[in-house]
Amino acid sequence: MSESVNKALSKAQTNVVGLSGGKIPPQAIDLEETVIGAMLIDKKGVDECLEIIKSGEVFYREAHRFIYEAIKELDSNNEPIDLLTVSAQLKKVGKLEIVGGDFQLVKLTQKVASSAHIDYHSRIVIQKYILRQLIKLGNEVIQKAYDESVDVFSALDDVGVELDKINDIFQKGGASMTWENAVDEVAPRVERLTNNQGQLTGVDTGLDNLNRHFNGWQPTDLIIIGADSGMGKTALAMTHILAAAKAGHPVGMASMEMSTVQLAIRAVAVDSQFHMKQLTQTGFEKTDYFQKLTKVTHELRGLPVHIDDRPSLTVPEMKRKARQMKRKHNIQLFIADFIQMFSGDEDDIKLTGIAARELKNLAKELNIPVIALSQLNREVKKAKYNIPSKHHLKNSSGVEEAADVIMLLYRPEYYGFGQSSYPTVWQELGLQGDENACGIVAKNRNGGLGNIPMRYVADKTKYVDPGEYVMVDSNNNEVNTVFDAE
Repeated sequence: MSESVNKALSKAQTNVVGLSGGKIPPQAIDLEETVIGAMLIDKKGVDECLEIIKSGEVFYREAHRFIYEAIKELDSNNEPIDLLTVSAQLKKVGKLEIVGGDFQLVKLTQKVASSAHIDYHSRIVIQKYILRQLIKLGNEVIQKAYDESVDVFSALDDVGVELDKINDIFQKGGASMTWENAVDEVAPRVERLTNNQGQLTGVDTGLDNLNRHFNGWQPTDLIIIGADSGMGKTALAMTHILAAAKAGHPVGMASMEMSTVQLAIRAVAVDSQFHMKQLTQTGFEKTDYFQKLTKVTHELRGLPVHIDDRPSLTVPEMKRKARQMKRKHNIQLFIADFIQMFSGDEDDIKLTGIAARELKNLAKELNIPVIALSQLNREVKKAKYNIPSKHHLKNSSGVEEAADVIMLLYRPEYYGFGQSSYPTVWQELGLQGDENACGIVAKNRNGGLGNIPMRYVADKTKYVDPGEYVMVDSNNNEVNTVFDAE
């Protein structure tokens, strides 16, 4: 939500008491007439206005709303738009006399000579509408605030949802980059890639192999990370969170499965050599481990990580929270854990599709990468060696369409396919040495597919680059004890 909206809301709340005393709601009748008149005489005016004004509700005068909707209906049916066709459409829906008849339509066309400046005029009409909506909302807020039976947190959520709707009007009315400017941007973009000397163009993933494949997580991309239960989706997400935050990129997260404290424990495990069992069940065998723990927690507590761990989050609430994090903390990465857990009135399949589309829209709107973790359906158990494909994503159709990147986590040992007993599986996945996991890139809108080798350290519940954090004894067996990496 923009600062201007906040200021307007404050102003609206102070003025609302005086509405009964004769205050006139914000309006621009003359500009409404100019906009409608331009649409009646010029097809260009229709195209420009419909790009900015999405609903007749924006107009203050009822007659203008009806005329706008008639023009919009004709345009959607690819029919010509002029005085005769608009008059016929209004007559068809029983609104011609209400708007003042053909005489009023002719009168509107006489107010303009062309559609020049219609985009500017349309935006002023929208601004007046927004002010009216803010006055209405301010009045409702005041009434709720005086109602002792109203739950304060529910009221806050309602206000946030309504403010997001108002903010959406700004987003929908914004102009996109022109084709000419977009083409002009290609050469400088390639030049930046050429001269970046191996630096990431996106947000650090925390794993070298992933960075090489994607050049970091890219702005406006929706990245779906899918895996079976217990495969380590949240563990990988925590790797991304810490890498981004340490690189100076604030991170936001909607965690509907784990609490913030649970995620903090995961962060300590990822950023140290402590076992998850020590952090969650047994505690330490040696008191000097607390010195290392204190050092790790001191470093982690200063990272720009912002988590909303409320359960049963709705999609509108998630969008509002992400926008708030962007506005307050300038987040450069947002993560939703996980996409099938959003609540709402729709059935699960439809709700998941809605969530995926809105997460993609959020990535574009905030110009940041958005990562959504996803469960797999039961059909993955029937796949050869349980190797997942993108159609194994739970409620997959809407997710597949919205995603820019789909990466599926797979660990053959998780399903009992050890390297010595099933060497062919490991070879096909490209796993060798200490690599025991991979990210299967099943969709990549802006790059290649393939398998990305990783190493999963089970007792520490984290993904690392192959060769990292591995200690072996004289018999070449991995040693599973805490040690300082320094």
